[in-house]
Amino acid sequence: MRRLYHYPLDAFSRQIRVCLMECNIEHELFIEFPWNIQSSNYLQFPCDFPTFVDVDGTAYHGWYAIVEHLNSSGQSVFGNTEKEKAECRRLVSLFNELFYADVTRNIVYEKVIKRYSEHASPDSSAIRRGNNLMKQYLDYIEWLTDRRNWLAGDDFSFADIVTASHISCLDYVGNIEWEKFSIVKDWYVRIKSRPSFRGILHDRVQNITPPEYYQNLDF
Repeated sequence: MRRLYHYPLDAFSRQIRVCLMECNIEHELFIEFPWNIQSSNYLQFPCDFPTFVDVDGTAYHGWYAIVEHLNSSGQSVFGNTEKEKAECRRLVSLFNELFYADVTRNIVYEKVIKRYSEHASPDSSAIRRGNNLMKQYLDYIEWLTDRRNWLAGDDFSFADIVTASHISCLDYVGNIEWEKFSIVKDWYVRIKSRPSFRGILHDRVQNITPPEYYQNLDF
């Protein structure tokens, strides 16, 4: 059986979980903690999250290696046409690199991971910086979804999975003012309604309770 080692509030782990579900790939889930890796012979460093172990025992570390493996195995992860693939990859890079550095890390890391990995209090200036930068990205998501059916074009793609995974982590810690971004909200509701996404909405992490609306499909 294929295995996925993940942390529930890690955006990269979430996007691979959704992707595996969308591709109908059966697998078992094993929770690991980035600050206390113990139970697996496959993970050694926090950068290994998530790790996917295929049926032949080959381990693929990190979201990029996993997705490229799925793509090379015949799964249409990035889209069907060359134009769709190019736009999907552009947006995946934008949100997994820039959005993560500007927003997800500044908020989720400070609010959740830091207390365990560094035994330190959150840096309020980092959280404030993340919140301010997030508004620019949400404006861009609104611009895209107001002109397209999905982020990268007419069809649901890995770009939507990646972006929604980051959004879901930020939503878990209550940092999105949904009333200010109605178009983003409508797009996210459609993704929350997909069976592949429902599992991560039921995840809970110790000592942190999400907003009451968090897993509701209609907010």
